[in-house]
Amino acid sequence: MTMCLHGAPVLDTARLILRAPEAADLPAFVTYATSARTAFVGGPKAPAQAVEKFAGMIGQWVLKGFGRFVLVERESGAAIGHAGPLQMEARVAPELTWSLWRADAEGRGLAFEAAQAVAAWVFGPLGLRFATTVIHRDNLRSHRIATGIGGTPRADLPGHLGADFLTYHFGPERSVA
Repeated sequence: MTMCLHGAPVLDTARLILRAPEAADLPAFVTYATSARTAFVGGPKAPAQAVEKFAGMIGQWVLKGFGRFVLVERESGAAIGHAGPLQMEARVAPELTWSLWRADAEGRGLAFEAAQAVAAWVFGPLGLRFATTVIHRDNLRSHRIATGIGGTPRADLPGHLGADFLTYHFGPERSVA
């Protein structure tokens, strides 16, 4: 495992390189964040909001020592998405996230491949004991990913996004609040 921005590791899978966000990723991220592709994750955003969100992705690495990785397709070298833990408040469990920025990346198992690598890192070298994932009820692909990497739906966890979302728990069965 190699390291990049602020000591962030670089994770390798069969088809992806997962690394910290870089300035060169900004145009692809803004295109994604301002598009209808973000309907399940609070978008679309205005361009300035997208830039701010991207800066926040970088800031997580600085503030927390962990954050979301950019998914780089090994074959093409293109940045196609992001995946990794997000923690906005210390008292709230980290949330595992994954998103593909481009429609042509869907349906090939790339988000699942990235989520597997992230989970192995989060619960391995990073040392987290538990995490959650909050998924819109209609985002069927993300529900399959969550269960595929070991998530358990939990109705008793704080659902900060409302009734349209389901929260998954990862890690030992205990309170995560």
